Amino acid sequence: MFEVWKSTTDNLFLGRVKVYVPDRPGSLARIAGYFADHDINISYFYYNRSEHPNRVLVEGKSKEDVFHSLYNDLVHGGFFKELFEENLQITKPDNILKVSVYLENKPGTLKDFAKVLERYGANVTYMIYNEMISENKAEMAFYVKDPEQIQELAKELNTLGYHYNLEYTGADEEKTNMMIGLNLIERFFLKLRELLDDEEVAKIKRLVNTSKELSDTLIGFNREAGRNLEAGQVLGNILAFAISSRTRKDDAFYYRKLPSLPLGNLLLHVFKPPTGGNIHILEYDKDLVMIDGTYGIYYNNIKEMLRENGLDPSRISRIYLSHADADHAGLSGYFHEEYGTKVFMHPQAKKIIEEENRAAGSKTPLMELNHYFTILVNHFTECKFPKNWQPYKTKKRGEIGAFHIIDHFKVGGLNFKVLESLGGHIPGQVFFLSEEAKVLFSGDYLLYVPSLEDEEKKFLNIPRFLMTSTNANSMLFKEEMQALKKVAKATDKKVNGLIVLPGHGDYYPIRLL
Repeated sequence: MFEVWKSTTDNLFLGRVKVYVPDRPGSLARIAGYFADHDINISYFYYNRSEHPNRVLVEGKSKEDVFHSLYNDLVHGGFFKELFEENLQITKPDNILKVSVYLENKPGTLKDFAKVLERYGANVTYMIYNEMISENKAEMAFYVKDPEQIQELAKELNTLGYHYNLEYTGADEEKTNMMIGLNLIERFFLKLRELLDDEEVAKIKRLVNTSKELSDTLIGFNREAGRNLEAGQVLGNILAFAISSRTRKDDAFYYRKLPSLPLGNLLLHVFKPPTGGNIHILEYDKDLVMIDGTYGIYYNNIKEMLRENGLDPSRISRIYLSHADADHAGLSGYFHEEYGTKVFMHPQAKKIIEEENRAAGSKTPLMELNHYFTILVNHFTECKFPKNWQPYKTKKRGEIGAFHIIDHFKVGGLNFKVLESLGGHIPGQVFFLSEEAKVLFSGDYLLYVPSLEDEEKKFLNIPRFLMTSTNANSMLFKEEMQALKKVAKATDKKVNGLIVLPGHGDYYPIRLL
């Protein structure tokens, strides 16, 4: 974009350009330099890396013929070629700086200041100057590789006689998370730093940087998250939490076992791994049946965990999945591959698996965001779906409340009904209800939030996770939640004591529904 028009206040012309520059130190100084070299006084300069990593908007005043010369130079420099390339960084909170600097209102002053930043390798994430708001004040945010450079930079600014205010110097992580100009990927890595140490975060960065597919996917996730900011932040939190599972396997693995419950002639065992969903094991004689699992990256640890509790993993004959998210289904393919375990899912899981998109089959406007999110979570948690699995039947066999009964299965003679959700959370979500065993497996519905660990609540962001952006249809999800509560309460009265078994957290006290 290049526009020139006559000013109504003087004999000068106003020129406006939209250009694209690489996301690296010195790029903004170069653009400001073009205006200075043509003696054009900049009246407006805007760059916000969190909105677009390469786009710069500049306005200036000068004579008409000067702008034609500027245009030719910018064309020759290739600045009008649209670009979207990010310089992915792991930004530590203490290497970020935000300043307000006061500059003379004349050609070249913005270029000179940007050149100072370039000498220190400072990469600008945000820069704005608007003559209409203040003729002398420019605001900018940037980061340097070495935090010690901040003090050296400040000394040079003092020596050169610049008047400036340091608004932020990296001391407050909460402010850093709100720092303007940081892209979603950098905010994501900052989240990782709250979960992992520097060495582990560096491993994740190397893994991303050495895989073009993974890097491109993360950039795609960032772009879509930027267009859907709230959803991007929630999904980013969950992604960071999922990635932390990589540091909690093998010797670092741990789990919590809930009290085993007798269900008629069955015995129910519930295990909570470090991250991911709960694992439910129904034991009858020599037969073990799993309802939902966890991340695939824990597979070997889960086998050892079962053995420690007197449960032979080779005896798991069937796995029934509530839905095809990695934190519930990720290890199912490993059991199928090693032991021939039969795995059951809703038919809609086929599209989710094939398209690598947990929202496939829904009408959500967040389809692309969910696509990138699914690829990343599945990769980092080593999700493996079985090559061959059996779909639930979908012909209506009756209904309980707002939900259709589509299938059933038996364990130890006790009948479990498969209830089809309305699709609010993810296509193909089901619930398992056994009135004989007095249990309801609710998946990602009816979570008992107070029982979650502080870390889980913080990074899964459970209240928003359940009520807004990770759901295929948030309004429908809220309706389903209320409908499932009604089913639970009605069943509780009918059987005189229902136990709700959610996919995360402890047993849900029915009295609190």
